[in-house]
Amino acid sequence: MVLFGGVDTGTILLYNDSPFILTATIQASDGTYLGEVSIQPNQQKNFTTNLSPTLYTHPGSPDVSLTPYTVIWQCPSEGYYSMCTKVAPGSLIRANDCEGYRFCNPKQKTEPPPASTLKKKS
Repeated sequence: MVLFGGVDTGTILLYNDSPFILTATIQASDGTYLGEVSIQPNQQKNFTTNLSPTLYTHPGSPDVSLTPYTVIWQCPSEGYYSMCTKVAPGSLIRANDCEGYRFCNPKQKTEPPPASTLKKKS
């Protein structure tokens, strides 16, 4: 695999080294949502954000950097698997290297509703 990352891209490599299907949510340094990706166990995906400056300016626009990123690994059921902060562009982020419980509870089984709510008279 060949990875390309220039000065204008904020690419991070996400690797799910857990036994669970996880969703990686990526946030900018100010907490802005940048995107998310679902990753199967033992799979990896690239996440890329364009960091090149634009010509658009307006009064009062903040001068905020997107980096460092925060990567939040979420379980398919409820809860969080782990979270990495201060992620630099070009980093390899493994779910088990981040801080957190590193465990997903099984999905709760829901009972199907009864076919009828009528009660039988005796």
